[in-house]
Amino acid sequence: MPKLFCIAMLAAALFLTGCGSAADNANTAKLANAANAGTANANSAPSAATTDAEIKKAVTDMAAALEKGDSAYFEKLYTENYMFVAPDGSLATGAQRIASMKAGETKYEAIKYEDVTVRSNADGTGAVSISRATVKGMNLGKPLDGQFRVTHVWSKTKDGWRLASGQTTPITASSTAANVKPSNSNAAPAASGNSNSNVAK
Repeated sequence: MPKLFCIAMLAAALFLTGCGSAADNANTAKLANAANAGTANANSAPSAATTDAEIKKAVTDMAAALEKGDSAYFEKLYTENYMFVAPDGSLATGAQRIASMKAGETKYEAIKYEDVTVRSNADGTGAVSISRATVKGMNLGKPLDGQFRVTHVWSKTKDGWRLASGQTTPITASSTAANVKPSNSNAAPAASGNSNSNVAK
């Protein structure tokens, strides 16, 4: 009987040791898989430099399409819920803006975007660009001639970057004097008598 008891105890000890090793191995595998998944997600997200280059190219391509009056280009570029805020504060949907192009009520003799800055989210699926546009032409039947601060909101889709929103503000002499060019994204606006002074590049 003592011999059988010893054998039973030894078998139990070996069984428990095996279970413990299996559990440890399973936990180790889970941690490794989680780490690999995190690395894969980090590697799949585009770098800020890549997003910056893609958005700046999209802005340049958009200017060329505006000068050509290429409404088909904007039918692909605008998201379904695109909204445009004109310099006078009026609103237009993507469909309204495209219809205006086709009717000849929105056309540009010349448009050039400069000083384009881009801010994107961590996973590279959304971005905001701010630029200075020199424009001569007509928008929604109203003449445009001068410089404007333009903000675009971009959304990354399976078909590439699409434009979700656009907003245009006339640059006046007073706003030019109030603007401060930040050295980086965390730069604070310079002290001014007007706490609402624009800070844009």
